[in-house]
Amino acid sequence: MELKGWKYEGRKISDKLHEQILTIVEIINDPVQVGEMNWPELQSYISLKLGVATGQVRTIKRMMEEFGIIEKGSLNAKDVPNSSILTENGNFLIDLIQTEKLMEKTKHSDFKSIDEIKEVYKLYYQKILNEYEYSNGIKILHPLRATLKALDKYEYLEYFEWYLLNTLITTDDNINEENELDYYINKYRSGNLDFTEEDIVENKLSHSYVLGNFVYCGLINVSGKKTKILITLNKKYYDTIQEILKL
Repeated sequence: MELKGWKYEGRKISDKLHEQILTIVEIINDPVQVGEMNWPELQSYISLKLGVATGQVRTIKRMMEEFGIIEKGSLNAKDVPNSSILTENGNFLIDLIQTEKLMEKTKHSDFKSIDEIKEVYKLYYQKILNEYEYSNGIKILHPLRATLKALDKYEYLEYFEWYLLNTLITTDDNINEENELDYYINKYRSGNLDFTEEDIVENKLSHSYVLGNFVYCGLINVSGKKTKILITLNKKYYDTIQEILKL
């Protein structure tokens, strides 16, 4: 049986990503730096500033679009970028990143204040990831909700069970897909089904990128490494998880 991971952009939410997003936005907001450059031209300039390949800049830009930080299509070959590309969510995130950086530089800031900022990040991304969806024009899947739903039912997921979830669940609340997942989860747990890493043929790092984002927002815990990971719900956010599952 072939396994396929959910798609990802090749970056996951992290402090480093926040720093890079902030730098990109600061450059775009600076008319002196932007000049008359359109997005393809600006990519090369930003890649030099960040010290990364232009491909990484494109990846960060796609992630900013997918997570609703900037308006889709606002960075293009036709227009000179400006601050209007940021969405309401994007402005909030930039303000949050700037506040965190300021607090880290201020001698009077304490660990409690930094922890409070980290908690706001979690709440922010809980909202963003709850709304995030895969869509092909026919099928729609909210991967965070699908993951929470599976964990609520099975209590935990192992590495290959995560990829079973990714492979079989392609649509929200599809009873046939959920029954098929149930069949294979039970077969795997009873020892009548086994997998190797070679069975994962597509998006082989979804356990790192997709799942990593779910961990960042605090709703999910992951222990162990590589194929020995164990995925569980973070009961600290039990009420939030139940609200998502009701949708």
